[in-house]
Amino acid sequence: MVILIPIVKLDNRNTFGVIDAVPVEFVAVRLQDLVSERTFEFNKTFHDIVSAGGLHDFLGFSGSIILSLIMKDEIIANFRLEKYAFGINSLMPDYYTTTDGETYDGEYSLSLKEIHRIHKENTKLVRICPNCSPIGLVKGCTENQIELHIKLLKSLGITDFAFHVGDFFRHGRIDMIHKARSFSHQIRRHTKFLILYGMGSQRRLVEFSFADAYVTFNHFVTAMNGMKFAGTKKVKYTGGYDPAIIISNFVEMYKNVSSLNKQTKLYIESEIYGRRNQRKTA
Repeated sequence: MVILIPIVKLDNRNTFGVIDAVPVEFVAVRLQDLVSERTFEFNKTFHDIVSAGGLHDFLGFSGSIILSLIMKDEIIANFRLEKYAFGINSLMPDYYTTTDGETYDGEYSLSLKEIHRIHKENTKLVRICPNCSPIGLVKGCTENQIELHIKLLKSLGITDFAFHVGDFFRHGRIDMIHKARSFSHQIRRHTKFLILYGMGSQRRLVEFSFADAYVTFNHFVTAMNGMKFAGTKKVKYTGGYDPAIIISNFVEMYKNVSSLNKQTKLYIESEIYGRRNQRKTA
């Protein structure tokens, strides 16, 4: 069964409404929303959250909170281990993804170098953030690199993994989407809990339904682009940007995933029933 995890933008309260719109077990938040892109220091929202007592009190959410360390390249380049640790320990999420890096398609040498850099960083991070559980963000641009990074993450005692499929969906190239599915399947074999980060495509839910969770911000991005979901389709809405569309979009996405789970359950039950009948008639 797949669960849907909304990203809420901590510096935009219009995105908070999805938390109460439907039952959600997890919420994801992004560290990059709390960092100045000019100075690379923590911004006012970060300090407001710390003053409030942490993420749970700031959001008024009693479920599990995942802090995403997936960030823009320029922020990653100007961020250090101590700052990651300070952010995690101050915000007090339940989980955090391990650190991010540049592992783009075709950039084999750079990707390998980044995987080793990330591993050195994460080795120290898991030690100095003992009160929060890491989720291994798997990086790499080839199957061998994916396998290597999984091995390195496992060596740190990490058993739950995430993969950023949003990067592969960004330009709508079918070959990249197929690669995202192939890599995701590869990671699936190594974990009991697989999160697909940036999985907002409503027309490809079934193709990736082997995952355990989709983390998405598509309800917000779609609304900002003047569109809303009607089932799995996007349609234009009139009257200018309306924050209520953010909630409406997430509700539709939640329904789509719920429907997907019913289809998957019926498919599995049908398969089991078919195999039992085969044994009876054999």
